[in-house]
Formats: sequence, C-alpha cells, structure tokens
Amino acid sequence: MSRVQSSRSSVAVALLTLLVSFGFGRTVTAQKYTFEEVASGLKHQDFATRVRAIQILKDADYPEAAVPIAAALEDPDDRVQLAAIDAERSLFTTRPVSRRQKIGFVIEKRTVSGGAVVEGQLALKARHIPTQVLSGLAVALRDDSLRVRAEAVSLTSLLTPYACAENNEMCGHIGNALIDNVNARNALLRRAAMQALGHVRYPNSVQALLDQFSYYQTGPDAVAALEGLAGIGHPASVSVFRQVLRSSNADLRRLAVEGLARTGDRDVLTELQQLGQTERSAGVLLAVHYAGIRLGAPGNSLQQLVVGLSNAAQRPLALKYLLDLAPSMAATLVASLRDQSPDVRRLMTDVIGFSRDAGVIPALEAAAKDADPDVALAAQRAIDRIKLQ
Repeated sequence: MSRVQSSRSSVAVALLTLLVSFGFGRTVTAQKYTFEEVASGLKHQDFATRVRAIQILKDADYPEAAVPIAAALEDPDDRVQLAAIDAERSLFTTRPVSRRQKIGFVIEKRTVSGGAVVEGQLALKARHIPTQVLSGLAVALRDDSLRVRAEAVSLTSLLTPYACAENNEMCGHIGNALIDNVNARNALLRRAAMQALGHVRYPNSVQALLDQFSYYQTGPDAVAALEGLAGIGHPASVSVFRQVLRSSNADLRRLAVEGLARTGDRDVLTELQQLGQTERSAGVLLAVHYAGIRLGAPGNSLQQLVVGLSNAAQRPLALKYLLDLAPSMAATLVASLRDQSPDVRRLMTDVIGFSRDAGVIPALEAAAKDADPDVALAAQRAIDRIKLQ
C-alpha cells in the first residue's frame, strides 16, 4: 500500500468524527468519515460544517490536508478563513509558535526584531509547502477583513522564508499582495506587511519600502520599513543603510548593518569595522560580526554567533544570523554539534537542517545518537528536512 493510501486508511481507522449540522434548531449528529468525505465538508453550505471539517483535518495532522484547507483561505466567510489559517499554521509546525501580545485584534506587539519569525522557522515540520497554500495566502492578504489580512500576514511571515526558496513565482504574487498592505490605513497591519516583505525578500518591494522609510524617518513605521529593506538587502538601499549607521536608535543601526551585509557590498567593510570599535549595543555588535562573516572579512568566526545562543537576550538574533549563513557554511557549522551545552547542540542541529546541504547528513546522523533526547529528535528532524529537498 502506498504512503498516501496508508495515511488515508489511518484517518478512516482513527474514526474521525464530523459533526454535521442540518440547519438551525436541528440535532447535531456524529458520523465516521474517510479523509475524502471530511474534505468534502469544506464545500458544505453551512459555515459551521466547513469549520468543523477544517478542525478535524488539523487535528489529524494529515499532510495532504494542506491542499484542500488552502481552498478555504479564499472562503467568503471570515470564520472559515481564520480557521483555515490556524490549521495551516498547525500542519506546518512541530509545536505551537508563541503568539506575541495582541493589540486590539489585529497584530502582535514586537520584542526582538524577527525573533518570533525565527522561532517559527525552527518549528517548521519537514514538509513541502504546496503552491495552493501560497496561492490561498495571496488571496487572503487582499481580503476585506482586517483580521483575516493580519492573520494571513502572520502566516506568510512564518512560511515564506522557507517556501520562497522553492517557489519564487508564487511568492511574487504574495509580495505584490503585501505591497498593497503597505498602504493600509491601519498602522499595525502596515508595519507587519513591511516586515513580512523582508521575510519574503521580494526585490520589487524595495521602492515602496524606501518611500515609507523616507516619509516616516523615525518611529515604528520607519523601523518596520528598514527591517523590510534589511531583509531584502538590495543594492538600491545601500545609501540609506549607510546613512542610518549614524542613527541614535540602536535598532535602526543594527538593521542597517544587516542590510549592508546582505547587499554583498564589501566596500562597506571599513565603515562597519569603524562602527564596531565605538558601538556599545550588544545587538549591533553581533550584527557587525555577522556582516563580517557574510562579507568575508578576515578574523571573523562563526563561533561568536554560536556563543550568542547561550545568551537569552542575544539568542533570537544569533539564530537569525546562523539560519541566514547555514546554506553557505553548513560544513563549518557542524563543529557546534559537539558543543558542551545540550541547548546549543539542539538549536544548531535545527539550524543546520535548513542548510539544504546533503553533505552534513553524516554529522546529523551522529547527532541523532546524542545522549540528550531533544538533540537526537532535532537531528532526525534536520535529516528529514534536508532529504525533503
């Protein structure tokens, strides 16, 4: 029996229950359904039945459910769309991703820039993200409902750093939808969209982000615009990044350093080295070190970023930089799998799993025998992720 047939049989054998409502005031009955029958509930005229079908497919954690649920991202009922977004998030993550504090019902307060996105990326399961999911998100990002758009932006930030490496064409549609939200009247949604463009790394959004940064100059909108630009690292942004290096705002300086690192322009190394000699912010200094590694400056070692994993305040940034460097430096990163700290070994195992480098599989196979069960589990997850490519 094929894996698909086996999975479908397991869904049926698990006796999943679909609660089908036949109108208001009627008794709700319970019946046993196969995967196909549950999925057909997504087309039922009653919204509650559609929501219940999504919930069952989510709870079953069945990978093939991502495609039929993706169609519900375009559902005319906001409640169905929100359930579909929540289900897709669950299908692609190994553990609940902590949700930042809600402001109103729209978007979440930020702490360390990019921290929640990094946490979410490490939680991604070794599963392909179907084109239909990305297509559905592109539609949800243009929904009339502010809440649907906000939740779609959140899911986009979670999935696209990984998915867009496989499907640049569809991520172009997502990028265009995010640009539309950059002009949203709601400030929180607008900022989330700008940050998400940096996660998608959509080059066609650079001018829109530059315009936003030029308009705001300071404050949360300026920080969000610069974060988007820093994630993309386009050469057109170099002059802005250089200017911001003199900002009194440490977050802006750090983002400017990140952006310069991603442009690949080695001409900025002297400026960055001078900044490092006078800088007092630990976050900016870590970014300078990351930039030195990325731009090939002599004397920079990955070990300083690995050491940052042991510092709770620096960990989100260190993880972000290590994930960014993993595809080109996986062979060097495997040395950290022998670190004395189980937490460092676990985190680095997860990071290496995003390298897409099959050459590190033997090292991960050794890590899968680690005495710490969490490290061993992370190593197997990393192997599965690399083999998925």
